[in-house]
Amino acid sequence: MDVRVGVIVFLVMGAAVVGGPTVTADAAQSDPLVSQPEDIDTDEVRMNIAVESDGSAEWTIELWVHLDDAETVDAFESLEDDIDEDPAAHTQEFADRIEATVDGASATTEREMSANDFHIETDRQSFAREYGVISYSFQWTGFAAVEAERLHVGDAIDGINIDDGTRLLIEWPEEHEPESISPDPDDQRHQAALWHGDETDFISGEPSLVVSPADDGLNTIVAAVSVGVVGVVVVGIGWWYRTRQGESEQAVIDSAPAESADETSDSSDPSSEPSTLQPELMSNEEQLLHLLEENGGRMKQQAVVESLEWTDAKTSKVVSGLREEGTLESFRLGRENVLSFPDEGEEVSTDQST
Repeated sequence: MDVRVGVIVFLVMGAAVVGGPTVTADAAQSDPLVSQPEDIDTDEVRMNIAVESDGSAEWTIELWVHLDDAETVDAFESLEDDIDEDPAAHTQEFADRIEATVDGASATTEREMSANDFHIETDRQSFAREYGVISYSFQWTGFAAVEAERLHVGDAIDGINIDDGTRLLIEWPEEHEPESISPDPDDQRHQAALWHGDETDFISGEPSLVVSPADDGLNTIVAAVSVGVVGVVVVGIGWWYRTRQGESEQAVIDSAPAESADETSDSSDPSSEPSTLQPELMSNEEQLLHLLEENGGRMKQQAVVESLEWTDAKTSKVVSGLREEGTLESFRLGRENVLSFPDEGEEVSTDQST
C-alpha cells in the first residue's frame, strides 16, 4: 500500500491509544505504518473487531483497493507476490505500532493487555466492482472488560477517530446479546454493530457496548415442564388403555410372536429414525459445509454470508480455515467468489478450460 494507506491505518490505530498523544497527518506521513508499494490507492478501510467471551478480540484491518485498470491490477498482483514471499516484512512495522497502541490502552484502563498472532494476507472480492483486499490481523487479549460474564467493550479504543472511507464493525459472541450500544450504530447486523466514518464521530466514552449471555433459563424451565406434562399424559393414557382391555384381548397380545413385538418396538423407537443436527449445535465450519451440501456442493460466497447471517469478515475467516484444511475450495466465476467441495472445484476448472 502507498503512503496514503499507511496514513489511514496509522491515524486509525494511533487514535486508539487512550489518553495518548494526538497523531497528526504530518507525523503519519513521516512515519508510515507499513512499507509503500507503488501505484496502489486504497478506496476503503474496514476495521473488524470480533470480541470473544473471555474479553479477547480478533482484529482485522482490511484495505480495499479498487482494481479499475490494468496498472492497478498489475500493482496488486505484484504486492500479492511480495507478501507470499516474505509476509514478515509487511507485518513488522504494523506489529510494532499495534503493540504500542495496546500498551497505551493497558496503562489507561489499568487492565492487562497484549497483542500477538500478527498476520497478513490478500484476497479479491467482487461487489459490482472488482477489489483487491489486503488484510492485517492480530489477537488483542484483554480488549474488553469482563464482569460476571458481561462484556464491556470500547474503553480500549475510547474516542477512536474513523475517517471518511473507514468503517468500524464490532461483533460480539454468538451466545451473547446486547444490553446497550452507544452511539446508535449506522447499521446493526446479526450480533454486530457497524459505524461509518462519514456518518459517525465518536466522543469520549464511545464506542461503548455492553453484552451479556442470552437468558435461556425461562426456555429451559418451560421445556422441562412440557416434558413432565407429556409424561404424565402418556402414563395416564396407558393406564386407561390397559384397564379397558378384556382378559381375552390381553391374552392375544401376550401370545403374539416375539418378532411382532420387536418390530413394534423398533417402529416406535426414536433412535431408529434419522437424526438431524440442529444448527445451534454445529460449529461454524460445520454450518458452512452443511449449507454447501444442501446447495449441491457449490455456492457463491456472498450467498453464504446472506444465508448464515454472518459478517463478511467471519465468513472469510471460516472459508480460509477450511481451504487450509483442504476441505473447501474457491474459484472465480465472473466477478464472484464461488465456494465448492474439492471434487466440485476440479470439475468446474475442467469445464472452464474446455
